[in-house]
Amino acid sequence: MDVNMDMDMRTAGLRAEREPRSGAINLLVFLALVPFDALVGGYAWLAVGMEGWAAAHNGAEPTLPVAELMGSGGVLVAVGPALYWGRFRGAAVIQLALTVVLMAWLLSPYG
Repeated sequence: MDVNMDMDMRTAGLRAEREPRSGAINLLVFLALVPFDALVGGYAWLAVGMEGWAAAHNGAEPTLPVAELMGSGGVLVAVGPALYWGRFRGAAVIQLALTVVLMAWLLSPYG
């Protein structure tokens, strides 16, 4: 009987693929992130709204607050890869989809 039969026979340097987390845990992680999403998304919504309001009162054409939208969108998008790295793949997909929808909605008045 060969003693080495029970030992791990993987090639050095390769690691076993980690399994993704369950759907319920992904949902709980996403729900835990909702206050953060609301805070950052609310800031972007407020920046767009204030810019439009200020332009309407000055009689000027509203301009898109690009720096605020890129900053808040970038923060929300950065959470996605962090979740994916932590094996919360479902939460990462929901996070990125929510960010795309939010940014599209905020950009829609500017056509």
